[in-house]
Order: sequence, then C-alpha cells, then structure tokens
Amino acid sequence: MKKLSLLIPAAVLAACLAFGAACGGTTEYVANDATDLLQEDFGVAVKKGDTEMKAAVDAVVDQWVNDGTMDKYVSYYSDLADENASPTAPQGLKLSWDLSANTETLDMYTESGFAPYEFVHTSGYSVSDGSAEDGAYSITGIDVAIACQVAENLKCKLVIHDVAFDSIISHLDAADGKALAAAGLTINAERAQQVDFSNIYSSSTLSIVCDKEKNYTKLADLDGLKIGVQEGTSGDLTASAATKPEGHSYENEDGETVTVKLTSDKTEVVTYKTYAAALAALQAGKIDVIFMDKVPAQLLIKNI
Repeated sequence: MKKLSLLIPAAVLAACLAFGAACGGTTEYVANDATDLLQEDFGVAVKKGDTEMKAAVDAVVDQWVNDGTMDKYVSYYSDLADENASPTAPQGLKLSWDLSANTETLDMYTESGFAPYEFVHTSGYSVSDGSAEDGAYSITGIDVAIACQVAENLKCKLVIHDVAFDSIISHLDAADGKALAAAGLTINAERAQQVDFSNIYSSSTLSIVCDKEKNYTKLADLDGLKIGVQEGTSGDLTASAATKPEGHSYENEDGETVTVKLTSDKTEVVTYKTYAAALAALQAGKIDVIFMDKVPAQLLIKNI
C-alpha cells in the first residue's frame, strides 16, 4: 500500500537515530556549506501557463516575505522538526486552516522528508490521494502553510499527495483542476521548461553532510568519494553534472563562468528516495557524504 511505503522513511530515520545513540555517538556529523557553489532559490511550481494559480501563490508568498511572516514560519517549523524543541508560535502566526466547507479542490504535490519545508507531524494537514484508506498521517511545514493559505484564498479544499520527489513535476503536469507543487523546489532552467514558478519565497545553499573529522567544504572536495543524494534534487543534479566531462557550470556574481568538475573514476553519485535512507547509508559507511540543502541537512543530523 502507498500509505505504508510512505511511512517507512520515518521509521528508518528513527532507527538511524537509535543506532547513533546506541553506538555512543562515536561519529559526529556536520553540515558544511559548499562554498564553491551559489545560493539556490526556492519557488512553488504551477502548471505551465496557469497564470491564475501563479498569481494566487505569488499573493501569499509576496505578502509573507515582505511582512516578515515567512521568516517566522521558517523559525517555527525548524523548531517543530527538532524533537528536542518545544516551539511556541509567535503571536498572530496562523497554524491551522479550516477548509472543510469549501467544495472545489486544490491538489498539492510534495515529498514529506524535507523539514522544515514539509515533514510528517501529528499537528499537520491530513494526507490523501482521494482514497478512503488514506489520511492516517499528516504533513506540516512551510510549504504546507503556503498551500493552505492559497487554498483558503481560492475557497478550495486542500488535498496533499505525498509522492516520490523525482515524480512531483510529472504528477503536477498530469493533474486535473487546480494544482501546485511545493517541496523546496529549486528554481532552475530545466524545471522552468516544464512548469512556471512563483516568486522566490526562500533561499538555501547546498551543504555537505559528513564526518566532522573530514570537514569537506567544497563540492570539489568530494572528488573520488561516494556522494549520497536524494533522487531528482538539486544535490543530485549538481553532483551528477560535475561528474560529466563538461562539469557543473554557473555564472557567479561577477558574471564569470565557474565550472566544478569531479574527474576521478572513483567518484560515485548514489541516489536514494529519501534523505532518511541516505543517512542510514552514511552511518553504515556505504557512502562518504550526503549532498543536500542546508536547513534540512542541519535538521537531519541535529538529533543524532
């Protein structure tokens, strides 16, 4: 069943954390920014040409960014994802939306293993793909809050579909009616050919999760290593591009083209469906590092 398969990653993560505690925490992990890469910008994806939905998302994103609400959501959901924290929401921060009286549906496509943007939590919004057996768990986070507010403004119910990250855009493209995709999606040229993006609502840097003793600080430092990534993410696309003969290229703030290449024949990009699975592989010594976005990386290792 889909529902069971989606809950497995959370169980895997719990096992990883228990394993780390049982071993006495002999390995300390850090999440270091990849200093030879640029900052990434996140946007909510809508169907190509869906100007109505883009305008509806932009209205929420722009207001929350401009009045500081987005920063409050980032702080609150980061604390909520930390099992050792007991966050108190800032006064006036909306954390629940009653959409039950609405008749039209807004479908949201996401992948739940990317705290603080979306993660499984009892205080979240119920997950369903329209089947009667779904709704046994719930997802919360920054992206869910955005989708809930958009749904409220459009007078829609919200149906959240928790799917594999690398299938999110294809699900969005195939959706009938009102739909959006939000999963900490990096705005890039390749994705922009398939979907339209909202205005930027958050930014991040790619980080390297590794043994503190190794202390890798650049993508170039990973040449010759086994690099764990979540399939279809920016970490996957960037690391994979760097292993090709042309390398990963980008234009820096001075307008100069920078290229990062991983040329060793020992370099291997290992893909996982979830970051929990990648963490288990890292702790088991099957990979050397995890390459992923900064804030989720910090939360992933915080409770080890």
